[in-house]
Order: sequence, then structure tokens, then C-alpha cells
Amino acid sequence: MRLFDRIVLAIYTLSLGALSVIFILMSLGWHLPMEVVGTSLSDPQGRLLVGIIALFYLVISARFIYFAFKRKYSGQTVVHETALGEVRVTLDAIENLVKKVARQVQGVREVAGRVYMGPAGIRVALSVVVSPDISIPSVSNEVQTSVKSYVRSVVGVDVSEVSVFVENITAEARRSRVE
Repeated sequence: MRLFDRIVLAIYTLSLGALSVIFILMSLGWHLPMEVVGTSLSDPQGRLLVGIIALFYLVISARFIYFAFKRKYSGQTVVHETALGEVRVTLDAIENLVKKVARQVQGVREVAGRVYMGPAGIRVALSVVVSPDISIPSVSNEVQTSVKSYVRSVVGVDVSEVSVFVENITAEARRSRVE
């Protein structure tokens, strides 16, 4: 959800909460809100204002219902032509491959990232958490090289850019696995 939608949702939720409190108070005998609404609806300008507010809430409600039931589908695919036909790979599949490869680099603790289709080809943006005992330039270079070569060998498509953002340096050492 984008920032705009979050702000609208916050305003929507707060106003519905306030309206709920008003209805609760009205059910306990407070008649002022009913008188204000009655006065507003008797005036043409008041009816217009109430209509605009109601239309606003209807549009926002429809938008939230649409987002609630909208399926997340990554329609973007990478097409690789072979002698037998074409192979389509979604950007989500490539993103999972990229995360797997980046996690295997020594010194990388956590990985998050996105894969985009740019004008020059596939672009990868990674956010990583690294161990404190490694060289950040060398581990970044290794992540970039590994991702680029792995995607080329598995998917058959070149990666134009791999951006690595070191989000944090973790203080805890990596636990070794017993096999």
C-alpha cells in the first residue's frame, strides 16, 4: 500500500471511529447530532455538503474493497527465446533466485530485494544486513558478481544493474550449522 493510501486509510478509520463514538452517545440520549444533521439537510447548501461527504466515503470504500480483493499478480515476465520456442520467467521468480544467491555469500546475514524491468534489461535492488567482521566493499562486489552470473546461467538473461544497499551491520555472529 502506498503512502497516499495509508494516509487516506488513517483519516478514514479515525473519522469512522469518531462517528461510532457519536452514535454511541446518541444512543445514550445525546440529541444534538441529530438536530445538526436535520438542520443541514433542510438547507440546500447543507444537502450538497452532506452529499459530497457521502460520495467521498463511497469512493474511498470502493477503493479499499478493490484493493482488498485485488490479486497480486506480477504481469511482468522475461522472455528468453530458444530453438524450441520461448520461455517466460516472472520477475517474482527471478527475485527469489536473486535472494537465494545473495544469502549464500559469506558475510551476508539477511536479504531483501526487488527485481525491475528497466530500459537496458533487468535491474536488481538488494538491501542486505552484513556481519561486522567482513569488508563491505568486497562482500558487495561478491553479491553483485554472484547475482549477475547466477541469473545469466539459470534464466539466460543478462542483468544490467545490481544495486546493493547495506541496511545494517549485525552485532551477532553467525551460528554454524551442525550437519
